[in-house]
Amino acid sequence: MVDSTKASGTTQAAKSVGAPGKTTKTNQLVVSGAYMELLVGGPYTRDNEEHLFGHAALHVVVGSKDITYDFGRYGKTWGTFDSEGEGVLNVWTSFKAYISGENSLGRTTTGFVYFLENTKAEAVIAHFDGVVAQKKELRKKTATATRYVLPANYHPTTNNCTTVTIDGAKVSGKAIVQNPAEYREMKGLSWTERQAARTQKWTQDGIFMPADLQAMLEGNTEARYDKKNVYK
Repeated sequence: MVDSTKASGTTQAAKSVGAPGKTTKTNQLVVSGAYMELLVGGPYTRDNEEHLFGHAALHVVVGSKDITYDFGRYGKTWGTFDSEGEGVLNVWTSFKAYISGENSLGRTTTGFVYFLENTKAEAVIAHFDGVVAQKKELRKKTATATRYVLPANYHPTTNNCTTVTIDGAKVSGKAIVQNPAEYREMKGLSWTERQAARTQKWTQDGIFMPADLQAMLEGNTEARYDKKNVYK
């Protein structure tokens, strides 16, 4: 199900449409213009095991291009709590396939939409094209996604789904990072994991947990999102 809400001050037409009343399927329709959507997936429980970390990805639409960039520990892992591993980027050409996979886990994903000029959206795509060009290998290709192993390994505080999403979104010129220290609560980590994270190097922003990213986007007054989608 997709629930859609607008932030105040939105001037560009974008809406979700679907059958009235209770439904388990809603078709999202973006009427005009390019945009990026920061996707923040929440925790979920499967086989009585809680997965609290969450996830982040970046969805970009411009012209005929509709691409979702999804970085994570999708390969070999190592280190304490298996917190490190191969840096693997999935590039999805079907948003429906991506979000269906997230929904199948039983998690709720919140999408923060920012309308962009075409050139800005193309710049975000070009950024990821540059990332992919440095790949170590193309590991898997399907009709809806291609999986790449990147040179830089996954690291829990400096190179993970949240940091990769933030780096790509920044290319748009939107000031999505505002007062990061206020939101750096490391939500989703246990007390032990938080202590371990404090001993690690951080990015300049210091936002590396998906739930902290969501809180920062919700609280941002400088670059307010234009629309919010909830996928569940």
